[in-house]
Amino acid sequence: MEEPEPTTESAYSCLSRSLETGGNFLRNYDDEKWAVVSPMTQRIIRNRSAASIKASEEQMPPAQMKRRRSRSFNDYIDRAATETSPLLPPLKFVPLPENTSEWLVGDFDTQDEKNQPQHDQNDSEQQQPLTVPQQAKPLEEPPPNPAWICVLFGLINATIVIPVVMSFGNIIYQNAAFAPYMPVLIKLTMVSGVVHQLCFSTFSSLPFAVGSVQDAGLIFLSSMASDMVEYCRKEGYSDEVMLATVTVGLGLAAALLGLGLILVGKLRLAGYVQMLPTCVVAGYLAFIGFFCGKSGIVLMAGGSNGVPFPELVADNYVLIAPGIAGGLFIYYSVRKLRHVAVLPITILILLLIFYWSLAATGYSLEEATEDGWIRKAEPAPVWYRTWDYVRPSMVVWTALPGLLLTELSMIFVVALSSSLDVAAIELEVKQPLKYNQELIMVGISNVVSGLTGGYTGSYIFSQSIFTLRAGIRERLAGFVLAFCQLAIIVTPFPILGYVPNFFYGSLLLMICLDLMYDWLWDFRTKVTTAEYFIALATFVLIQVLQVEYGIIAGVIVYVVCRKAGVNVGELKIATTDSETEQ
Repeated sequence: MEEPEPTTESAYSCLSRSLETGGNFLRNYDDEKWAVVSPMTQRIIRNRSAASIKASEEQMPPAQMKRRRSRSFNDYIDRAATETSPLLPPLKFVPLPENTSEWLVGDFDTQDEKNQPQHDQNDSEQQQPLTVPQQAKPLEEPPPNPAWICVLFGLINATIVIPVVMSFGNIIYQNAAFAPYMPVLIKLTMVSGVVHQLCFSTFSSLPFAVGSVQDAGLIFLSSMASDMVEYCRKEGYSDEVMLATVTVGLGLAAALLGLGLILVGKLRLAGYVQMLPTCVVAGYLAFIGFFCGKSGIVLMAGGSNGVPFPELVADNYVLIAPGIAGGLFIYYSVRKLRHVAVLPITILILLLIFYWSLAATGYSLEEATEDGWIRKAEPAPVWYRTWDYVRPSMVVWTALPGLLLTELSMIFVVALSSSLDVAAIELEVKQPLKYNQELIMVGISNVVSGLTGGYTGSYIFSQSIFTLRAGIRERLAGFVLAFCQLAIIVTPFPILGYVPNFFYGSLLLMICLDLMYDWLWDFRTKVTTAEYFIALATFVLIQVLQVEYGIIAGVIVYVVCRKAGVNVGELKIATTDSETEQ
């Protein structure tokens, strides 16, 4: 059937409708006062032609705009159906109060809205009106923070970051061969924390950023360390050679990872890294939690020494039970009370309970060390002897090529983890961040850390968000945190000789509970059934095939399900910084 040709009457009708629309706008424009609320930027644009705006006692009517929840590739894939709604809601004209400036910004996320629980997908389809505030404040730069406030928040972050970094050092060197040398190895971990924080505070575009040794690379580093120990033991090398091989090897791994991240950022590939299915990432994050919990139990038991895990737990349940109770106590307190002071206070309570028990029973530190409550270790050397084990001339270089696949997997996973952190921070700052630029900065930090004998690191998301929400916009807080970690390094006595093993075990079990609850249980309410089972499958496959092959197998399961027509959620689309800037 042929379509009728356009006639003069239809053209005239279209022109008349256009003129009518323009006339309506001009009538609004000629009004004494008006404003346009932009649905994209939330700005209120006032009438520039009005000579004056008279005072009005009338209440400002709300600007009815359709509100949509934030979207991010790591936002649990929350996709409420809004396909039938228009892409952009229409502009609304609203009156302005007097004495308002040209460009105004109001806080449309009121405190009442922030305190409301998350809606289900069906609820999110309902349109919620936004009300323009009565007295919007002009957009201006926040005032600088007082120095004492920055110092205070640097100290608060130190009370949280330092124990966690020390516990991560215990994970990296969980092999029993490292037990006599832990004081120096823990100081190397603290050196890495100092380097990362100094780099983040200096180079990051986010002045409130907190960076340190991160959990995403721990599994790979621990696996590399154990592989190098087994190689050196098999070839009959001494402990001195073994320590040189491990410390130099891990440092080179961190530096190579940094170069890989810089390359990813320079080539603008961060968007492609983010395309890894979220359900596969969920399985990996859950495994990190499981790995931290298992490492904490082995640490409290005094090392595995080749003993099967069930037997190890049965033989050392007296040493393990306080750590399990402590981990549950910290996790429950942090989750229920939700205050920044909760974690430091619970950590202090555990230490006070331990020393009160020693005083009440007449138990000495020496006896506690002999019975396994405190790790036996050599006295810590002076701080400038921290790098005594880092001897390139004694490295068994033939032990390193076998770590190549693990290194490549670590680059990919840490790049993804860093992108997840940047995306989560982006939601808080409410403005687009440059993923590739931030990856380059993380890469520089890892290169410097590796060349100084340190380990892989990235953003500490929780502390970065805490500092942001506290209103800190000065880099001084980060430098104070780095100084506190440096103070631990120069301490002339071994800190491990005064801290019980269940203290670190409690922290690691708290991390275990937090990650496994979020990604093995709560995750099921955020995604489709198929995605949840892929996350469980990835978790199990990593247990069976180890991290590198387990992640690859999880991606294969995801692709097979998608090809079979199973609902596995939306496919992520890669974007670049240049695209987001347009």
